[in-house]
Amino acid sequence: MKAVLVMFKGQDRRDFPLTRESTRVGRRTDCHLRIPTQDVSRQHCDLVQKNGRLLVKDLGSANGTFVNGKRVAESTLRPGDKLRIGPVTFVVQIDGQPARIEPEPAAQTSPAAPAPAAAPPPKDEATFELGDADLDADEAIETLDEWEDEKGMP
Repeated sequence: MKAVLVMFKGQDRRDFPLTRESTRVGRRTDCHLRIPTQDVSRQHCDLVQKNGRLLVKDLGSANGTFVNGKRVAESTLRPGDKLRIGPVTFVVQIDGQPARIEPEPAAQTSPAAPAPAAAPPPKDEATFELGDADLDADEAIETLDEWEDEKGMP
């Protein structure tokens, strides 16, 4: 079985092949797939390939692991499922299925009144902390890209 987690940065696709029988996801540096944001637990979840199936097992994370919008403790992942870990959403691809994965269209929202200058950004804007720096979603994805480069991943 060839399992890949697919995410998008704008229109740019990023693939994270799952090459181990068990892949640990979390924000710790010793995790196989590291997501460096406070919304992700140090050891958030495991992705386990067993008997031709891909399972996600939450490791008691504070903010939960979600499959297709539903919080799960453990779930079998299927092609096309959306796996959300903290602020990052992946599309699950198994053995090349689904064959075509497209980025989701930008949400259409009506203009809102500007927030006061001193107000912190709303939680749903996906602002991440890495050390002392605040990262937006694009910067967090760039951090994931840098991590991939360090690990020698394609």
